[in-house]
Amino acid sequence: MKNVVKFVLTFAVILLSGCYDRDIVDSKEFGFSLPEVENLNYTKQGNTVTLTWQIPANIPDVFNRPLETDIQVVENNIYRNIQSVFDENTSLDITIDTEKNYRFVVKLLGYLTNEAKEDGKTDRVYSKGAIIEIK
Repeated sequence: MKNVVKFVLTFAVILLSGCYDRDIVDSKEFGFSLPEVENLNYTKQGNTVTLTWQIPANIPDVFNRPLETDIQVVENNIYRNIQSVFDENTSLDITIDTEKNYRFVVKLLGYLTNEAKEDGKTDRVYSKGAIIEIK
């Protein structure tokens, strides 16, 4: 009986390790990036926070315009949602609970042009997130 169990376990390990696609893990070469938003600031009036930022001038030509901005809302260290801002607008009003702490992660989102797209790779590119905290 022990030998049967050892055989089944060995066979399962071999079978499952054959499903591991190393090419997906190793494929990290992706030559496109977006710069981070600039001059991220906020104003707070009552329970409304207005975030403002600037889109850098050095956006590579391989991205379709206009860009999108995605803002991750983190309330008391709990991820709540993503707010999207379209057409390269550079501000957003967000209603908050003044008793809680907030962190906003602001990222540019761009889509590669048809000429820059590569088969099997995403055409969606995010910038590094700029972070602002409100306590």
